[in-house]
Amino acid sequence: MFFNYKKQYSIVLMAMCDASYNFIGVDVGAYGGNADGSVFANSAFGHRLLHGELNLPDPDALPNAEVIPYFIVGDAAFPLKQNLMRPYPGRNLEEIQENFNYRLSRARRTIENAFGILTARWRILLAPLNLQPTSAENIVKATIVLHNFLKHQDGNLYAPPVFVDQIGENGEIIAPGAWRLEVDPLVGINGDFIQRGHNSSRNAYHVRETLAKYLHENRFR
Repeated sequence: MFFNYKKQYSIVLMAMCDASYNFIGVDVGAYGGNADGSVFANSAFGHRLLHGELNLPDPDALPNAEVIPYFIVGDAAFPLKQNLMRPYPGRNLEEIQENFNYRLSRARRTIENAFGILTARWRILLAPLNLQPTSAENIVKATIVLHNFLKHQDGNLYAPPVFVDQIGENGEIIAPGAWRLEVDPLVGINGDFIQRGHNSSRNAYHVRETLAKYLHENRFR
């Protein structure tokens, strides 16, 4: 059950972070052989989000006065929900859809950097953990707590500005984070390889279309 697609044994760390690379929601210990979407749906966090029990802020207005709900950024492995945005699937997309996928990918760099900082600083995560799954889970949870604690105590020492990606005016990486010298980057799932879901609500599609339109109209900001 722990045997994954890389032909290794693993547990899953599924995490969400804020804009400052602090982990604010984690699920640790799912079977490595499970898909991300399945891990998410079966986690306490995923269950609460999908059932509207996460106490997210009330919907708010974009600068153009369009009101949309607060949402979490995910890749193509996750379902499209009102509070969970994923890329448009497929190739040969319209310009507005391509731009949305690009902006979503830019936002996703934050969690990529958070995982990079975590792994580079807590190097025990770079090698196999020769432990029972429960002990491995406890170690991963400890690194998460210590990561947040040290960022709060002295974030500039624990993760100085050069340690994370430096982003240019147009969202491009102008200086890769120092963690990339030590850790392989987090690889997102390409939408071409994920089947189109048919269980998303009409409201979820509307939210994505509204956001895509706004991002396209303000793509140079």
